[in-house]
Amino acid sequence: MKFESFVAFRYLSASRRRAHVALISTISVAGLAVGVAALVISLSLLSGFQDRIRAQMADRTPHLRISPVRGDRLGDPARVRRVVESLPGVRSVSAVLDGRGWLADGAGRRMAPVRYRNAPDGSLDSVPAASFPPARIGSATAARIEAEPGSPVRLISSRQTLSPIGPIPVSVVVRVAEIRRSATLEKASDVEVPEEVARRLTGLSGDSARAFEARLSDPKDADRAAAWLASRLSPAERVETWRDLNAPLSFALRLEKAVIFATVALVIVVAALNIVSNIALLVVEKKRDLGVLTSMGAPPRSLARIYLTLGAAIGALGTGGGVLVGVVASVLLDRFHAVPLPGDVYLLSHVPFAVHPLEVLAISVFAFATAVGAALLPARAAARLAPGEAVRLSR
Repeated sequence: MKFESFVAFRYLSASRRRAHVALISTISVAGLAVGVAALVISLSLLSGFQDRIRAQMADRTPHLRISPVRGDRLGDPARVRRVVESLPGVRSVSAVLDGRGWLADGAGRRMAPVRYRNAPDGSLDSVPAASFPPARIGSATAARIEAEPGSPVRLISSRQTLSPIGPIPVSVVVRVAEIRRSATLEKASDVEVPEEVARRLTGLSGDSARAFEARLSDPKDADRAAAWLASRLSPAERVETWRDLNAPLSFALRLEKAVIFATVALVIVVAALNIVSNIALLVVEKKRDLGVLTSMGAPPRSLARIYLTLGAAIGALGTGGGVLVGVVASVLLDRFHAVPLPGDVYLLSHVPFAVHPLEVLAISVFAFATAVGAALLPARAAARLAPGEAVRLSR
């Protein structure tokens, strides 16, 4: 062990016999530990919510979307479908036939603007039609026109067709087969209809499609799959992943975590001020020791290293204790569902906590670096102290 470390640890242990120095040292370590624990628990709570949000995004959003760069439909949809279906790890591929229009009740008294499309999973194509084709509509749209399951509604497209009396909008009477409660993160259309009805409303026939959506076995492979498709498709097709489709929300989640980190990290900065006062007090009390060490040949950088080691020791104790408390508390809070949530308001039954090792490492590095940085000022003051002045001022 180098003599600088030996002297620093002696100072740290000897301070326990001095009440005021021991109190300041304990406050410094405890304050740093509280700040680190608070930051770990805060980010674990935020990560728990954000992990659930990202899981819902991956579940409710197509993993890949292939759309034209220009225009409203793909130029060669058959070729695009073949390329997407040959993608390793693809689970399903569905065409997108969507548009805008209006939905009216059977009597035509109430009407609401809607976005319609074909059912992405093809589930409505296999539903037997009694008198009208089936349709799945969102709960908000159903409430606006007072539609109920089994009631007929008229879906009117914005596309027009010529008739003996002039252009008229294309419309289809459908039967409400299901009313779907749309989730917050779900980007579903207001009305979903069978593919045949969607082609009639949009005017897309044959294999034509506005876009293709694909789902993968593992959503984490979306970026790799998108690069694979981009290398095999023409520049006229755009490939987007589920992260690209939710880019604004993803940016908001990253910004939220950065703001929480910066806000709670102020507790660690305040704790660092206690470290400055603690080490500065030791420098004042140990002036005679500094003078003796300098007279024995210790260079100024060795004197500075003593107090830097002291700050590093305080930082290591506080950071280690805070990380231990924060990680254990987060794991226990998540395992025992310690913070319940009302199920009729939230999609979760409890507040989730998720400990990410990289985040804990970042917190540890930041806290330790802050503690060492707080020791720089008193360490430089100790290095600049002259031997004769140190002995004279310590009398």
